[in-house]
Amino acid sequence: MKTFVPKARIASTFLMAPALLLSNASITSASPTSFSVSADYVTEYVFRGTTLAGEAFQPGSELAFGDFTAGVWASIAVGEESVAFDDEIDIYASYSFAPSETISLDVGATLYHYPQSGGVLDIGTGAGDASTLEFFGSFGFDAPLEPSFTVYYDVNLEALTIEGVAGYSFPISSKTSFDVGAAAGHVVASGPGDYTYGTLSGGLSFAMNETSSFYVSANFGLSSDDTFADIDFDPANPFSVGPPQDNSFWIGIGFSSGF
Repeated sequence: MKTFVPKARIASTFLMAPALLLSNASITSASPTSFSVSADYVTEYVFRGTTLAGEAFQPGSELAFGDFTAGVWASIAVGEESVAFDDEIDIYASYSFAPSETISLDVGATLYHYPQSGGVLDIGTGAGDASTLEFFGSFGFDAPLEPSFTVYYDVNLEALTIEGVAGYSFPISSKTSFDVGAAAGHVVASGPGDYTYGTLSGGLSFAMNETSSFYVSANFGLSSDDTFADIDFDPANPFSVGPPQDNSFWIGIGFSSGF
């Protein structure tokens, strides 16, 4: 759900993972309705400790009305190794409320769609099925490091994920900050394939104005299993990647703006 990612992935990855969006400047408005857009480039698309693509362009848009949020986010594989990976389109919605002054709760759902495999409503896990549906609930705490804990369940993959995220922003100037964050999670899947993962991120973010920001980040991921792909491209065998590994490093840059 980034490392540094649009809010679609804040509910589903480290970042964005909630979850955590360290790169965004604060966007506030007196209106209960807001709209935001984002565009990111990553040298590797990592989702919950698993490589889903090499280089990728990741645009997104989101509409918020009061406590309700809905959006669309995509990951489009680019570069030489793109032939080895599927593109992805996510459609998500969530509702937020505060049980107390120090605790916030988000509940929602995400439809993950892989267009090369079929129609957007071709939901399931059998051959040719292109989409899966996941529900999530997240607790956030108004405390040092702003920790959050999220539980995800994909009803089609029968996969349960529990993830915790924390981060801190160090102001450098009135418009620039250095942001650090960490995420750790555990995936329990139907059958074999359970694993534990972690991500560390550090990045610079710059607020261009009250509603727009830019960031660049460095990220390191570690897994208890070989869930990261070796994305070195082999022209002689363009539909394969190297042997899997248990760690990876990637860079992200991106822009976001709200209206």
